[in-house]
Amino acid sequence: MSSPVSIGMAFSLSRAGASPGSGAALDKIFGFFEPGAHDAANAVDLSLAESSSEPTILEVANRLFPDDGFSPSADFLDTASAQYGATIEPIDTDNGASAADAINDWVSETTRGLIPKIVDPGAVAGQKLVLVNTVYLKADWAVPFSSESTRIDKFATGENQTVTVPFMRDTSGRRYTRLDGADAVELPYEGGDLAMWLIVPHDLDGLAAVEDSLDAAALASLPVTARHGRVFVKMPKWEQTLPPADLFAWLCPLGFCPGAGFDGIAPKMAMTGALHSAKAIVDENGTEAAAVTAIMDGITSEEEAPPIDLEVIADRPFLWVITHQPTGAILFIGRLVNPAA
Repeated sequence: MSSPVSIGMAFSLSRAGASPGSGAALDKIFGFFEPGAHDAANAVDLSLAESSSEPTILEVANRLFPDDGFSPSADFLDTASAQYGATIEPIDTDNGASAADAINDWVSETTRGLIPKIVDPGAVAGQKLVLVNTVYLKADWAVPFSSESTRIDKFATGENQTVTVPFMRDTSGRRYTRLDGADAVELPYEGGDLAMWLIVPHDLDGLAAVEDSLDAAALASLPVTARHGRVFVKMPKWEQTLPPADLFAWLCPLGFCPGAGFDGIAPKMAMTGALHSAKAIVDENGTEAAAVTAIMDGITSEEEAPPIDLEVIADRPFLWVITHQPTGAILFIGRLVNPAA
């Protein structure tokens, strides 16, 4: 799993200090555009904040951790503050342990303890600047699942391979759409701005083909193509964690590698590391999820039920996507292959 919003915000903020070549690479990968990219990021950030209204909590935070002997350029700091609301906390990166503790303490606080750690002392020792973004979500379903309907059942993890896990069940009026090789159903959260889309392949081994058929535009269009009907949903309760992962394993093959220049932060500045971690907890009440991206820069009824329009039974590997409806931003996206893992 991952949080495209967290990764995108962190690299958009970094883009403010990128050298021309590094900036061009980021623009190609992320679709940033100049001028106006930072205004656009700010508009998305503000729209997300507007969706944070009790009982829903949706918080995006940015913080810069410069070495206490280092001063980033004034222009970079102005953009970070004005467009991203980034706060500054100087740290002593000569002491890797204390620097890592300061960063991890802030990450744990802003993610409500879901992600207690993103960096270790070796990752930050000697760095000039660590840029960190966090996203935290706590949202209740608009139509909760009844815990009385939760039953133990089998989830197929592969051919002739199953695990036994608790499944939630519900039949309600929902938006749904039939895709090529999969069914998708919307599970809205209270407030109406946020929703999870459950995308279940028709075939046990169909997840890879469904993934290949979907891009950001296709995911954003799900509400447009959906129809409303009575849908039976059966899906597992799950917890899912992405331990700190090296984003350069994905970025470098696309042309953005460690050592990319960021002279807009300071002369001879280069990006040396980029880590991402995420966690999600999904149950009868709703979803709690968090993500962090760290970038290191060095130098029911008794009446007869109406007919069912669709059954979506997520008893095989499936995709899940949490979207912000007003902007189309993808907050979290994941692939669940084994809910018992």
